Amino acid sequence: MNQGSKHDIFTSSHQRRAQNANENVPPVLDHESNESGVSHNNETLNNSNREVMKESEDDCVLPPLPKISRRPKLGATGRTHSVFAPSPRCNFGPKGTLKKIQNDEELIVIQDPSSQRLHWNAPPSNILIIRKPGLSTLPEFQILVVKLLKRRLNVFVASSDRAQVPFDSDADLKESFERCIPFDQKNDLNKIDLVICLGGDGTLLHASSVFQKNCPPVLSFSMGSLGFLTPFDFQFHDKILDEALSGKVAVLLRTRLNCTIIKGGLNNLSPSDTPDLSSQTSETSTSSDVDDALNLALNEVVIDRGPNPYLSNIDLYINDKFITKVQGDGLIISTPTGSTAYGMAAGASMVHPSVPAMVLCPICPHSLSFRPIVVPAGIDLTVKVAEDARLTAWLSVDGRNRLELLQNDSVKMTTSIHPVPCICRFDQVGDWFQSLADILHWNIRKPQLSFDTKKKTQHPEEIPTQGEEQVKTQDGEQVKTQDGNK
Repeated sequence: MNQGSKHDIFTSSHQRRAQNANENVPPVLDHESNESGVSHNNETLNNSNREVMKESEDDCVLPPLPKISRRPKLGATGRTHSVFAPSPRCNFGPKGTLKKIQNDEELIVIQDPSSQRLHWNAPPSNILIIRKPGLSTLPEFQILVVKLLKRRLNVFVASSDRAQVPFDSDADLKESFERCIPFDQKNDLNKIDLVICLGGDGTLLHASSVFQKNCPPVLSFSMGSLGFLTPFDFQFHDKILDEALSGKVAVLLRTRLNCTIIKGGLNNLSPSDTPDLSSQTSETSTSSDVDDALNLALNEVVIDRGPNPYLSNIDLYINDKFITKVQGDGLIISTPTGSTAYGMAAGASMVHPSVPAMVLCPICPHSLSFRPIVVPAGIDLTVKVAEDARLTAWLSVDGRNRLELLQNDSVKMTTSIHPVPCICRFDQVGDWFQSLADILHWNIRKPQLSFDTKKKTQHPEEIPTQGEEQVKTQDGEQVKTQDGNK
C-alpha cells in the first residue's frame, strides 16, 4: 500500500454515506415506528426532524437532514446509523403515555450530528489564514497563500504576515497583491467564508476567540506540539482544499459556553436563606455593574483561587437553584471539546463533542466525595464567589482573559447558539477516537497472552549494547553493527 492510499483523507465508507443520502429510501431513524403501540408523538417528531428550518439573519442554517438508509438490526433495538439514541416508545403500561405535543413551539428540532455536512450557498471567496507564531509554520503559510491566490480567491492574513508572502518571486503573483488583504478583526468578521488554521490546538482556540458570534467553517492542519483538534496533514493540502471548497465534507459542531460576568449584582444571595437565584436583585447593582462583553469558551471556563493561599469558596447554582459549595483550588466548567483538556487532567470524564453536555470538575476539592459530574447542555449554570470568602477568585476563559472576581461577583454560563464548525477528516465519530488513540494513546498496554503462548525473551548476550544494533542477514545469522553501520 503506497503512502497516498495509507493516508487517504476520505474513506470509501464516507463516500458511500454521501451517496446513500441521495437514495430514495424511507426517511426513518427507527424502522419500527409504524408498529402498534407507538404514540403519535414519534410520528410528529420524525416528520418535524426533516423539515427545513427557515433562514434567519444571525443563525447558521444547516442543510436538511438527509434520508438514512435501512441497516440491519443491532440486537433488538432496531437502530439505524444515528448518533442519537432510538426514539423511545411512549406507551407505559396499559394506560400510561406521554402527553401529546399541542403546538410546534414545544417541539425542539435537532439534526442528527452524524448527518451534518458542509454546504455552500455560494462558492466561497474569502479565506482567512491563522497560523502559529514563529518560523515553523512560515513555509507552509507561504505555499498556501500562493495557491489560494492562484485560485482567484481573496486571502486575509495578519498584517505582519502579509510581508512574508513572496510576491516578487512570481510575475503572475504580483497581480494578486490586492487580493492578499490584512485582516481587520473589527470590520472583516462578516466577510470570512472559511478559516484555515496552521498550528496546534491553541491556534484553533485563537480562531474561536476571534469569532465571538457566528463562526465560519474551520479547516485545521496539524503543525503544533499536540494536535488533538487538528486532524489534517499539510502534506495532502491540495486534495483537502478541493474537498473543503466543494463542500463534500462532514462537519463537527463544537459547542461553546457563553460566559457572562456580573459584578456585585447578587450580594444578597446566600444558599442558606434564599436558594432561588432569579428572585434576587441588588439595590446597588446597575447596568454598569454587568460586564456585557461576550466571552465564548471552546474548551472551558475556570474559576480558581489564583495566587491566594486560601481555599476558594464559591457557590454553584443550576437553573437558579443552589446545588453545592465548592471548597478547593477551584472549579472547571468544560464543554465536551474541553473534556479532553484541563478537565481530563483534573480527573473528569472524556465526552464526545456530539454529546450535548457540560462537565463540572472540581480542582483539588477538600472533600472525599466531590466527584466530577456531567450535566445537560441546556441548563443555566451560575458560579458565585461567596460573600464570606476569605479572598477573591480568578476567572479564565480558555486559559486567557484572566479576571479577578470579588466577593459577591458571579459568572453565568449557558451553551452558546454559535458553535465552531470544524471540518472532519473522516467523520464525526471516527476523528475523535483516532485522536484518542494517536495523540493521547488512550488505553495502550501490552496484550495479555494466552496460557499456550510463551513470551519471547532475549538472552543477555543477544541484547545489543549502547551504540550497537543487531541486524539479520539473509541466512538468518545475527550480525552486530556499530552505530547502525555494517
